[in-house]
Amino acid sequence: MNSSTDARRRTAATQHTVLVVDDEPSICWALEKMLTQEGHAVVTASSAEEGLEQAAAVQPALVILDVRLPKEDGITALPKFLAATHDAPVVVITAFGDLETAVAAVKNGATDYLTKPFKLDDALRVCRQAIAESENRITQVVTTKSEVNPTAIVGTSPAMQQVFRQIALVAESDLSVLITGETGTGKELVAAAIHRHSRRSDGPYLPIAPVALNPDLIESELFGHVKGAFTGASDDKAGLFERAENGTVLLDEIGDLPLATQVKLLRVLEQGQYSRVGDVRTRTANVRILAATNCDLHEAVGKGTFREDLFHRMTGMQIHLPPLRERAEDIAPLCQHFLTALQYPAPDQAISEQLLAELQKQPWHGNVRELKNAVEHAAVVARSRPLFIHDFPPPAPGRGEASSSPQRSLEQSISRWAVSALEPNGETPQDLHTKFLAATEPTLFKIILAHTGGNRAKASELLGIHRGTLRDRLRTYGLDEPDTSS
Repeated sequence: MNSSTDARRRTAATQHTVLVVDDEPSICWALEKMLTQEGHAVVTASSAEEGLEQAAAVQPALVILDVRLPKEDGITALPKFLAATHDAPVVVITAFGDLETAVAAVKNGATDYLTKPFKLDDALRVCRQAIAESENRITQVVTTKSEVNPTAIVGTSPAMQQVFRQIALVAESDLSVLITGETGTGKELVAAAIHRHSRRSDGPYLPIAPVALNPDLIESELFGHVKGAFTGASDDKAGLFERAENGTVLLDEIGDLPLATQVKLLRVLEQGQYSRVGDVRTRTANVRILAATNCDLHEAVGKGTFREDLFHRMTGMQIHLPPLRERAEDIAPLCQHFLTALQYPAPDQAISEQLLAELQKQPWHGNVRELKNAVEHAAVVARSRPLFIHDFPPPAPGRGEASSSPQRSLEQSISRWAVSALEPNGETPQDLHTKFLAATEPTLFKIILAHTGGNRAKASELLGIHRGTLRDRLRTYGLDEPDTSS
């Protein structure tokens, strides 16, 4: 399709009016140009007050609303825009990208949100979806709630912004959610956040890991039992689903659930019904079910260890948490978060750019949990001073890996020596290179000479130094032994 045909199609398409409310002229200009090329009319405003006047006058099909505005902020003004436009879709722009902003935006009625800086392709996709919603007259019903406790989920990377968006969109529904990710990525935190931001937040939130239970008692723990159902059942007992009435259940590591129990869980999901062990009476379960796993359920379905119908019923939405090594940009805010929680002095100055670069190189096989433990360890060692890499424990081993590489251990040893040498002890540090060589060369020379059987010619070749230099150094260190060179 050539450009003239494309232009005629845009002209022939139904034109909509879009209102952009942002106090940054560059943002307004970019969005206006993008939407004009789509065939829409664009009206801009630099404040919520001006935007509301424009909204009442032009009745836009879409409002793009910035959070940070000169007087009234976008989140507070959002319901007013909905009222002024008869519930036209609103896309919120925020420079913060935290979970609380995303949830507040959606709860106040936003259709979606963009995080600055955003790509125009992403903005165009979001706007097209919102305008399609406007054309179909799909109105989102929003229940406004009081503020909840701040979440502990931290991240500014695009991958975490997607997680925040999914939490915000799914929280108010009763949709089942499967949360996937490696151990330590924060699956339990995501589940807790979904519950906190849901209409069930006043009800109980009960997480359980079936793999940690006695296999013979899993169904009793989940569904309860009646007196005499099995040996030791001396009284009636309510199960997890009964205790979680009007609340949320998290089934952690659901992939380890026995097949027989999977059948009964499927009944709860499809019919909202279950029976206590040993009881013929059917009970109703008014609970929302979330599940988490660090294994590949697709693979488990293929092996026959996980029911395919349960997998599809469980994944009303799937939220995947990427490993920390794939979002290294989140290490800095996570470290700040952990240090602040520890009330560490000047947490924003405790980690240098050099240290951050070192931390971002590590594999973090234990993910956020490992980073948290490492920061807490370093904070204890550093005792209120800025942190150094040697304050941190060695990286946790991955599968089949050694606990710490020789290179890593050497770097930590050198780092500890250097920091110790530089610490004030009444003397001005000087000639540190000579002192460092005196501390390390004797050990290196001993090992090399043992390897060569005392042959200094071979030893000097391995070391890359002249044979005479080696002889002089050995004399200096009192290591002048007979030379076995031919």
